Order: sequence, then structure tokens, then C-alpha cells
Amino acid sequence: MRKLICSLVLCVSFAFAADVSGTWQVTVETSQGSGSPTVVFQQDGEKLTGTFQSQIFGEAKITGTVKGNAIEFGFEGDAGGQSIKVSYKGTIEGPTTMKGTAVYAGFDDKATWSATKK
Repeated sequence: MRKLICSLVLCVSFAFAADVSGTWQVTVETSQGSGSPTVVFQQDGEKLTGTFQSQIFGEAKITGTVKGNAIEFGFEGDAGGQSIKVSYKGTIEGPTTMKGTAVYAGFDDKATWSATKK
């Protein structure tokens, strides 16, 4: 019986796993101001790769994960010659929307973001 319940829980979690592959327009609010980067995700199961394109960082390679409706991704970017580690965590709210919080190490640990799929 325990195996059956575990199997059902596992199947349900896979059934609700989101696929975020594609191009997303992001709105970020930080203590330093706001921005509108573009993120392109490639998803393989729970694994995320892709690019983060913004006016401040230029283009940076991202890595991350999707587990159910939870998403995490990050990158290390160069802003004016200074390396900054950036991490995003959030919730996928639907096929075309997600939102969450972000940490820009050394600059802002309480940034917020939302994204819409293009």
C-alpha cells in the first residue's frame, strides 16, 4: 500500500510539472531601480539552461531547476567590471506567467520579479 501511495504522489507531481521553455519578458524591481530583462529558457526535465539578456549585464548564461510549479535560476554577471552573483526563485502561476524574489549578491537581497511568456 505504501508503494502505491508513493507511486501515485510521484505521478501527480510529474503531471503538474511546468514547461517554461521559450522566451520570457521579465520585470525586476530592485532597491537600485527597475529593469526589463529578457530570459530564454531551455528545459530538459527539471533542468534549466538558457540566457539572461539585460541592459546592465548584457548576455549571461543561466542554469536552474523547475520542480512542480517552483522555479529557481541564476547566473554570474558582469556589471561595469564587477562580478555579481544573481539568483531568482519563484512560482510558475500558469503557462505564461510567473513571479518571485531575486538576490543580487552584495546589492539587493529583496528584489521582486514577474515574467510573461512572449
